[in-house]
Amino acid sequence: MGRSPLEVENRLEIGGMMQEVSLAPELRAREQLKLTASYYPNPLPVDDVIALTGIEALAGQRYATMSTGQKRQVQFATAICGRPKLLFLDEPTVGLDIKSRETMWRLIRRLLEQGCSIVLTTHYLEEAEALADRVAVLAKGRLIALGSVDEVRSVVARRQIKCVSTVTVEEITGWPGVVSAIREDMALTISAVGAEAVVRRLLDADTGLSNLEVKAASLAEAFTTLTEEAA
Repeated sequence: MGRSPLEVENRLEIGGMMQEVSLAPELRAREQLKLTASYYPNPLPVDDVIALTGIEALAGQRYATMSTGQKRQVQFATAICGRPKLLFLDEPTVGLDIKSRETMWRLIRRLLEQGCSIVLTTHYLEEAEALADRVAVLAKGRLIALGSVDEVRSVVARRQIKCVSTVTVEEITGWPGVVSAIREDMALTISAVGAEAVVRRLLDADTGLSNLEVKAASLAEAFTTLTEEAA
């Protein structure tokens, strides 16, 4: 934000949720939030933070008695209580159940809409794919890719083709461009380079083909390709 991070007053617009966090074990969640909010000049009201993050059931519970997932929820609440303009989240959803993860995703999107910049570190590639405007891929301490989700995915030329067809896996795997083919009952999943040609051949081979779907490579596939190349 154009100012030195070495000065305390300049860090008051920054929030952080680290992977390894130790909050006061004897404090209840509400007390922890009240303490943290007291460090900031214009914090969110504690009750608003509790409602936003969905931790009403934890508000009166001592931090030491919480599960790992519950502690992560309280840590996230403390990270946003100061109305940060810049928020660092390091593996924020580790240990969360599906419902709690979805709640956190919704709030992250809401913070982004309100103008907060977020740096998110994650090993959950679907999380980066769902939330990120820009993705940076790191391997062995080096930056090996940087761009939008679509730009990073584009390093993988493969496409995934799904359909219901009577064409056999044995026949399909012999076609040019097909990397792999799997059948589950009548459903086929094909990974291919040059998907358009493969789709045309499928339609020629089976006029009754249905439920056709073609997808770009996932971010996880791009990540695997990039890190293998960097190894």
